Amino acid sequence: MYKIRVFLSIQTVLVLLFYSSICSSQVSQSIERKPNIVFIIVDDLGYSDVEYMNQKVGVKTPNINKLTQTGMLFTDAYAAAPVCSPTRASIVTGKSPAAIKITCHIPGMGMDKYLEKLNKGKKLKEAFFLDHLPQEEITIAEALKTHGYSTGYIGKWHLGGEGSIYTEDGIVNPKFNPDYHGFDLNIGGCAYGQPDSYFSPYKNGTISDGPTGEYLTDRLGDEAVTFIEQNKDKPFLLNLATYTVHTPLAAPDKFVERHDGNKYFAMIEKLDQNVGKVMNKLETLNLLENTVVIFYSDNGGLWGNPPLKGKKGTLNEGGIRVPMIVNWQGKIIAGSVCNTPVSSVDFFPTFLALAGANPTAHSKLEGISMLPLFNSENFFTERSLYWHFPHHRKEGLSMGAAIRKGKWKYIVEFETEKEFLYNLKEDMAEQHNLLSKHPIKVQELAANLKKWQKEVNAEMPAVNLGFK
Repeated sequence: MYKIRVFLSIQTVLVLLFYSSICSSQVSQSIERKPNIVFIIVDDLGYSDVEYMNQKVGVKTPNINKLTQTGMLFTDAYAAAPVCSPTRASIVTGKSPAAIKITCHIPGMGMDKYLEKLNKGKKLKEAFFLDHLPQEEITIAEALKTHGYSTGYIGKWHLGGEGSIYTEDGIVNPKFNPDYHGFDLNIGGCAYGQPDSYFSPYKNGTISDGPTGEYLTDRLGDEAVTFIEQNKDKPFLLNLATYTVHTPLAAPDKFVERHDGNKYFAMIEKLDQNVGKVMNKLETLNLLENTVVIFYSDNGGLWGNPPLKGKKGTLNEGGIRVPMIVNWQGKIIAGSVCNTPVSSVDFFPTFLALAGANPTAHSKLEGISMLPLFNSENFFTERSLYWHFPHHRKEGLSMGAAIRKGKWKYIVEFETEKEFLYNLKEDMAEQHNLLSKHPIKVQELAANLKKWQKEVNAEMPAVNLGFK
């Protein structure tokens, strides 16, 4: 009996050692696996177009609210431009719109018609800007692929050429689309700045039509869930770029009725449902603790952004300050708030840092990794944020440039040559122009802005010889 017991105990030890090695290997793989990145970028969602801001009665966003409860809310997040294409270009390249030469939205009506319309009756002509993302620009998708990431782009791209309204499918040149810029999958990404229709048939050459009447926001959410399911066993970057809440305002009838005819609020509710859909899939697959989810908007809202001044297309806070939440369960302190100013140029180096890559290996990046902020570390290099928007807009303060450093924000308008200085810590609504009270601060910020414009070789507006 003694010998048998000894034999069994040795056998047990061997079994334990075997399973221990497997568990150890699994733990090691778990530790070594790079985090997934889900980047949800909404189109034209304003600073106060979310329920947790308590600014607009009737807005319902329970799933987005939950992101703030389990993640980190950024109060001073900015888009690099007050319109969509430049911000999107800054996200995928880590460079400012001025450096990339995409400083304005790429016009669906075509460049010639756009310039003729916008320059009419103006002292200055709009500055030169490109109509697509150049092939030589290294995108975050291309960078992450070298570190083992699968990459998917689902939704609005708007970096694919001018004149999309004259196409039958939104494709100006297929080589301008996301799948030629490092994304393994492209569903919905083309030259369109807004959908031809929110209901199938979509007339979009990069997404197949669904059943008649299928809602685009739901379809993109379903495609995001499918991508997550198919790539659950390896690190992935998913860019879910909703066309919503951009015009034309449209939502399923029962949701519009639920909001007493308010189509915009109905679109926000459908957006929220699909954010919940993505989060539920991550939870079902036990991926929440290994997935960084970022919720963000590409510029200010078009329908008012209280308590901020201005809206989409303006250099006031309402045009450039946007909602942003980062959710990384088990890594980020639940319910935390970050007041540090950040910008869309920061996503590229942040994603590289998450992948364990060295951002300094990429030249001319203008952003800084936000990883220390995710860890609630107090140290974060104070720097200036810049905007260069040499374009006319009817919505308000435009055709100019701006700089924010600390609590101070300086704006110069090229057309009128007016200047503005605001203390955002005391006056986030930009009600009090302190230009005459702080002339030294104005000189400092104006000089820094001009220096940066020179460094990035910013395109400047020319005198309109046809102006009368």
